[in-house]
Order: sequence, then C-alpha cells, then structure tokens
Amino acid sequence: MDTTSHSSDVKALAQEVLAALPQPYSEDVIDEVFYAIETDPRRLRDYEALCANLGKTVVNNWLGRWIGIALGKVGEQQVPSRKSSLIGSYSLLDTDAKPVERKPKEGEALKMMADYFFDNRSRLPSDIRKYRELIVELLMEGLSPEEAFAVAPRRSLIL
Repeated sequence: MDTTSHSSDVKALAQEVLAALPQPYSEDVIDEVFYAIETDPRRLRDYEALCANLGKTVVNNWLGRWIGIALGKVGEQQVPSRKSSLIGSYSLLDTDAKPVERKPKEGEALKMMADYFFDNRSRLPSDIRKYRELIVELLMEGLSPEEAFAVAPRRSLIL
C-alpha cells in the first residue's frame, strides 16, 4: 500500500477542514478540526477509512502535524479534548513554528538513510533493511532519520 498517498490524504483532510473553519483560528484549532470531522458524516467516513488503513494513532498524529504546519504553529502544551471524542488530548497551537526546512529529494533522503544506518547499525532492528523504501518516503515527507527509522517498522504493521 502506498504510504505517501495516505499521508497526502491525511494532509488533504486537514486542509479541507481548516478551510471551512472560521478565522482567526484559536489555539484550540486541533480540537476544532477533529470536532468538525466528527460532526460531518462525509468527513467522518473519510477519517475512519484513513484510520482503517493507517491506524488511528498515525492518522491523529499526522492530522495534528499537518494542522500545525499549515498554520506555522507548534504546540508546547498538551491538553484534554473538550469538543471532540475522536481524540483524548491535543497540543495547543500557541507558538510560532521555526521556519520549515525544505524537504529532501530522493537522492538526499537515500544519503540521510545510509548515513543514519551506518552510524546506528548496532542499535537498529536486524530486519530494518526491509523498510528501506518506506524510510526514504518518510524522510522525503520531512521526518528526521531518527523518526523515520522508528516509525517505519510500526507503520508497515498497520499497512
């Protein structure tokens, strides 16, 4: 299954819901996006389909991340959800994000993967090589090598 298209599906859902919300956005925008999904039958079906393919934790984390990226904000405080039952908690988006570095192209991602692998080979799972393509995709989506190597084995179990 193509994880890149699923990540873009999560991003598209986040962008669609954000566009429909009144502005200016509050620091509780993540909770408001999930509530908007929960109360719209079509969006809820889309969300549930993504959860069935990727897992609820992955979808929820990526929705929160895409919302933060879209708004140029990061959350430094986790709070319980007051509106949506789809999430237990969320980050208050109350801090301006650091400038986003450009995402690596495939060649750069391959080099990043190889460098991280050789520097950390002794600590990595013995079967990590079978996640090579997924790790490259995650690096190209903007994850750090440490995050990509940690997420790839878990994400492949969901797929």
